[in-house]
Amino acid sequence: MTKIQNKDLSKNILTVIAGLILLSGVVSFTIAGPSMIRRVPFSAPEASYQNWDDILQNPQQITLDTYTTGINETTLSGIVNLEHENAQGLVDGIIDIPVLVGVIQHDEFGAHLIDAGLDASYVDNPHGTIKGLIVDSFLANGSQEPGQHIAAILDRESIQIQTVWLTHLHPDHTAGIVDLPKDVPYVAGKGERYVNFRFIIQTEHLAGIDQLYEINLSDGIDLPPFGKGIDLFGDGSFWAIDSSGHSKGHILFFINGVDEQIMFTGDAINIGLQFEKSIGSGTYSSDLEKSQEVVEQIIVFKELYPEVKLVFGHDLETF
Repeated sequence: MTKIQNKDLSKNILTVIAGLILLSGVVSFTIAGPSMIRRVPFSAPEASYQNWDDILQNPQQITLDTYTTGINETTLSGIVNLEHENAQGLVDGIIDIPVLVGVIQHDEFGAHLIDAGLDASYVDNPHGTIKGLIVDSFLANGSQEPGQHIAAILDRESIQIQTVWLTHLHPDHTAGIVDLPKDVPYVAGKGERYVNFRFIIQTEHLAGIDQLYEINLSDGIDLPPFGKGIDLFGDGSFWAIDSSGHSKGHILFFINGVDEQIMFTGDAINIGLQFEKSIGSGTYSSDLEKSQEVVEQIIVFKELYPEVKLVFGHDLETF
């Protein structure tokens, strides 16, 4: 083969490789494009207290009410790690769990929403507005009574929210955003993944939101038995606490009220059974080991501060 032929062959190979790279980029952007949203740091105030004893001794005028926005039909193994040694005797099967949200009312800072629950489309469709190739086989089926979605609840209670704080970005916690105003801040943990891929599992739950604020928990103070915590309002009333495990940027929210002091666990603990048996989340979690650690941290915290009520992500019973 001549030098000219070698040069032509090399050129053709490079052209093919460049074409494959370009095609791969186009396909990736086409599929993953909807999951891209501008993220900006949440500007956290300086913490007013430096440890749990001081926080709990200085409750504020803040309250939490929880509401059910619908029901998820899912598997026990999806929300509870049935491979854990403490799960002996538990049998996998289909279970119904409520999809909860929290509404906090602060005397100075107004009303805020924790998680968004389900939107109105779940009355007619078990997957709401979500579409894609793996939706039927991968996602839990949701159901809802008319007027049970989060926007209807807020309207009925005459609640005008100032911010939506998200424990994480799984679809049953973001779906309700479809029906919510887009001119308020939406805030999640830093690095939390937004699942929205064309043709595969397309949610579009954050459509219309210009940017997502991210809480950088590494900037917080140490709050053992947990990791870092952020004083979100700067008065000790409302805290975000690192609980990575169920998802990469999962957050616990602590409400330090005069009437009640509450830990809102999101899916760090889905149901009370996990708390009772010290078992982490199941197959819906991104890191089973870290998920288990967070459950154990919550149990230790409850032993240290039994006066604090635990509200789980998918359980009407509190502990």
